[in-house]
Amino acid sequence: MNPMFRHRRRPPDDTAGRRSHGRSDAPADPPLAAESLSLQVPFSFDASLAARLARREVNQKEAFTIRDGQGVFYRASLKELGPSGGTAVPYERMACSPEPVVEITLACAVLARQRMIFVMQKATELGVSAVVPLLTACSVQPAGLEHEKAHAWPGQIVRAAKQCRRSSLPAVLPPTPLAAFLASHAASSADLCLFLDDRGDAAQVAANSPQRIVLFVGPEGGFTDAERAALKARARPWTLGGRVLRAETAVLVGLAAIHLGWGDFRGP
Repeated sequence: MNPMFRHRRRPPDDTAGRRSHGRSDAPADPPLAAESLSLQVPFSFDASLAARLARREVNQKEAFTIRDGQGVFYRASLKELGPSGGTAVPYERMACSPEPVVEITLACAVLARQRMIFVMQKATELGVSAVVPLLTACSVQPAGLEHEKAHAWPGQIVRAAKQCRRSSLPAVLPPTPLAAFLASHAASSADLCLFLDDRGDAAQVAANSPQRIVLFVGPEGGFTDAERAALKARARPWTLGGRVLRAETAVLVGLAAIHLGWGDFRGP
C-alpha cells in the first residue's frame, strides 16, 4: 500500500465549529493569556478564551494548557467558566512547548473498519495541524462515511489533544477527492510535499528546513497508477524501509520520520 504527504494553511479560530461528515475546518489556536502568569496565582480571561476552552470541552476543575504573554506554556486548572470569561490557576510550568515546530498536514485516504478514528487520535498526538480525509479509487467512498463514523472524528481530536496536553486543535477538512486536493492552494503552497511509496527508492528527501509539510498516506490497495502519476507531479515519493505497512501504521511512521528529519524529534 502506498502512503503520502501534504499541507494546508489554517483559517482563523472564529470559523470554528462547522462540522459535516467529520468537518471542523478551522483549527483552534492555543489559549493565550495577555499577561505573564505565575504559579498558583489566579488569572481572569475574556470571552474569546472562554469560547476556545468550551470548544476543547474543558470543564470546571479540569486542566488545560495555556501560553502566557512571555510565550511560556503552563498547565492551569479551570475554576470558573461562562460565556463572558472566567478564571483559572496555573499549577505547572511546562518544560517545553507542546506545539509542533513544523506545520504538518496529513492527507490520508479514508480507511475502512473505522480506522480513521485511530488516525485522528494519533495524528493529533503527533502534532499535525490539519487532517484531510482523501477520497481515492481504493478508499472508502462518500456513501460509506456514515458507517465509518465520520461525524465522530472532530471529537476524537478534542479528546486526543487533552490527553497529550496540546493547546491547539488540528483542523479536520471535509473528505476531498485526491485530484481536488492536489489542485488546491494548500498543496501548492507547502514547502515540502511527500507521499509514502513502496515502489520508489529509499533515497533521502533533501529539503532545507521546510516549515509547512504535507504527508499523503494511501488506502488499502494503494494508489492506482494514475493516482501515483498525479502525485509525482506535485510531491516526492518517499520509501521508508522495505516493508509494506498497513495504512494506519504508515501514518505513525511517516509523521515520526518528519519529526526526526525536520521537527520535534531532532536532537540538539
